[in-house]
Amino acid sequence: MPRSADVIVVGGGIIGLSIAREAARNGLAVRLFERGQPGCEASSAAAGMLCPQLDAEASDPLLALGLASRDLYPGFARDVRDESGTDPCLMDHGTLRVAAGPEGLSLLDRLHAFQRSAGLPAERLDAREARRMEGALGGGVEGALFLPEDRSIDNARLVSALAVAAARAGALIHAGCPVTGLRMEGGRVVGVEAGAEAHAAGAVVIAAGAWSGEIAGGGLAPVPAAPVRGQMVCVRSSAVRNAVAGDACYLVPRGDGRLLVGSTMERVGFDKSVTAEAVARLTAAAIDLVPALRDAAFLQAWAGLRPASGDELPVIGSGPAAGLWYACGHLRNGILLAPITALVIVRLLRGESPGIDLTPFDPRRFV
Repeated sequence: MPRSADVIVVGGGIIGLSIAREAARNGLAVRLFERGQPGCEASSAAAGMLCPQLDAEASDPLLALGLASRDLYPGFARDVRDESGTDPCLMDHGTLRVAAGPEGLSLLDRLHAFQRSAGLPAERLDAREARRMEGALGGGVEGALFLPEDRSIDNARLVSALAVAAARAGALIHAGCPVTGLRMEGGRVVGVEAGAEAHAAGAVVIAAGAWSGEIAGGGLAPVPAAPVRGQMVCVRSSAVRNAVAGDACYLVPRGDGRLLVGSTMERVGFDKSVTAEAVARLTAAAIDLVPALRDAAFLQAWAGLRPASGDELPVIGSGPAAGLWYACGHLRNGILLAPITALVIVRLLRGESPGIDLTPFDPRRFV
């Protein structure tokens, strides 16, 4: 079976597209296979929050990876814009995490104490200071934690731009072409089966999101992966300037006057239905957080399937067989972690050090 690429990437969401682009920019011959259209699943359904500090405590294994990826975003977004001609609209607002009641305020104090001890920028605000920052906050807010270095990005525009940038860098993208299995020779993964044909490569990277668990072959057990539905609501409002995160919902402003309200976390299989109950619950939570949203024009609602691994941490690194690599299971952090995931995977493919500790995300923890 003649080799058709140095690297085959399975999956055309933000992770797969970022890897394909990075690999092609580093001189590797890349083919990407996507079961549907690039970016059509969780990557375009997310809110685009780049908030590694939102829940960051000392025990958080994602913190270092998330901070590194957030730091990459200004250059990443600029380069993707220049390569594709599409601006993904990176916004430099911070995140205001709000709370009420003794437990909520105690959590803010704990998060603030740890993050300050770790040298991370974080400001603890009382209710008056929080309303000075976001005047539309409801009366139930009793305190807040402001994270000034958080950002957000228009993820739908980003994945569209990444598809163009990857192709212009030389990656061959096969849309509507699901991978049905892995090809093995001598205990090594040497390619994939897709479109009723065999495609050979020096390495295969599985980045198929919630569908990553469906790809196996040659006696290899699939990586544990499960879909987690997230429903979102979008309204027309300029009521908030920063991303605002409460206990029951979060609000993410777009530069064009849209405001995203998220999000549910539901284990319902591959069902992407939008339910009346979820829309009502998210809308009520948003109005409770910012009462002015009662008069906001409803624009749309949608659902996406986030990819969860067996322990809800990402799966990044080499698989149980030579030639097999994983970059999946990012759950709620796929948009945030795309730049760093692409960078470390391509470093590993080139035989280099990843430059960051990937031990918590080692795919072989499931073997």
